[in-house]
Amino acid sequence: MGVSNVVLLERDRLTSGTTWHTAGLLWQLRPSDVEVELLAHTRNVVSKDLEEETGLHTGWIQNGGLFIASNEQRLDEYKRLMSLGKVYGIESYVLSPAETKDLYPHMNVDDLYGTLYVPKDGTMDPAGTCTTLSRAATARGASVIENCPVTGIQVKADDLGVQRVAAVETNYGTIQTPCVVNCAGVWARALGQMAGVNVPLVAMQHAYVVTERIEGIQNMPNVRDHDASVYLRLQGDALSVGGYESNPIFWEEVIWDSACLKSSCAK
Repeated sequence: MGVSNVVLLERDRLTSGTTWHTAGLLWQLRPSDVEVELLAHTRNVVSKDLEEETGLHTGWIQNGGLFIASNEQRLDEYKRLMSLGKVYGIESYVLSPAETKDLYPHMNVDDLYGTLYVPKDGTMDPAGTCTTLSRAATARGASVIENCPVTGIQVKADDLGVQRVAAVETNYGTIQTPCVVNCAGVWARALGQMAGVNVPLVAMQHAYVVTERIEGIQNMPNVRDHDASVYLRLQGDALSVGGYESNPIFWEEVIWDSACLKSSCAK
């Protein structure tokens, strides 16, 4: 974006929070054209540009993505997504249940109306991608400072009375800056409050399961069921299964001054 003199402050070590167990799935097709363009750009960066620039591998695996439709309305939506993808040059196919079975022999397709298959979707390694991004950023002049939590954000009113960021406070000193990008994850709300900004974000507990070895699962596409809010991520010769629960457990408070994730959970 042409921004120079960037400083990344990490409260602990890079990827020590929730990053290391992130699914790392990349699905290129979304209902929004802006998201489609952004994801296409992200795929190019993760699958090619970063490795060429840094010599490091992001862990990108192009095993494809498969959206499954368990009703006619969902299949119609996937047909629209395929049409949108054509506009942006994203290869995709709407498959019949029989074609889906040929592609993914382990899948029971008896209750499916069809699927949307995107061959160039895939998976990245979250920790590897983060490391590669930080290497590329520092090579371009950015600074990454670990074990440096933010302790406060100074704001001042401009000539029109609008509150503007003026500086970021840490245990090691204060950084004068007119701009802060809040990438604090589960701590984003607490960080926003330092500047008087309410970030409408709440953390939730999620569960994911890694299966035992499944013969013949290698190189199968990742699967997503939007109606069940579940994904199946290829993990070597096994699957990682996760999603959003219908009755999630919200974290009412995430403790700011802890190096690990602790919370006061809703009862």
